[in-house]
Amino acid sequence: MNRFFRVSFVVFSVAVCTIAATFYFVFYSHKIESKSIRVAVVDSNLIKSQSLPFAKVRELLEEEHNRIHKDILEQEASLREEHQRLKKTKAKPEQKLEFDKKISGLEQQVQKTKEKLEKQFTLLTNLVESTLNQVIADIVKEHGFNLVLNMTIQETRSILYHEEALDITAEVIKRLDKILPNLKLPAVE
Repeated sequence: MNRFFRVSFVVFSVAVCTIAATFYFVFYSHKIESKSIRVAVVDSNLIKSQSLPFAKVRELLEEEHNRIHKDILEQEASLREEHQRLKKTKAKPEQKLEFDKKISGLEQQVQKTKEKLEKQFTLLTNLVESTLNQVIADIVKEHGFNLVLNMTIQETRSILYHEEALDITAEVIKRLDKILPNLKLPAVE
């Protein structure tokens, strides 16, 4: 038992020395070039709530969801009517089996439609977010910023104070709206 602790202590000591040496070489052996920091701030929650592309994504998906929901409700109503008919007429086993196939088909259709809607949402969101990142990168390059901070993280303000001149949110929204004025649901199968 005593030997185990000695071996463990030696291994631990070697690991600590290795980590310390790594930190020394990484942080102290290289001279860090001092450079002025040019900071910009952006409010991603404001962009997502006020820009046309993000609003259009929400609108398109809501319209598609409502259309699909209406269609499914109509099919369910038709199946309910058929079920009532089958109950009244004391359906044959073949008819019950056919009805069960229709229910199973509707369930599969609902699942496929849900997956399709999720894919469409992912594709649209990825398009808008990649365009957003490119817009921010363009503004950063034009103005010589080397640090961009997000003012909000998960609905919580993360920056307590900033000068208005540092806020590029309005410019980002304006450019994003100009680049992606008309979005359409992508075709997904």
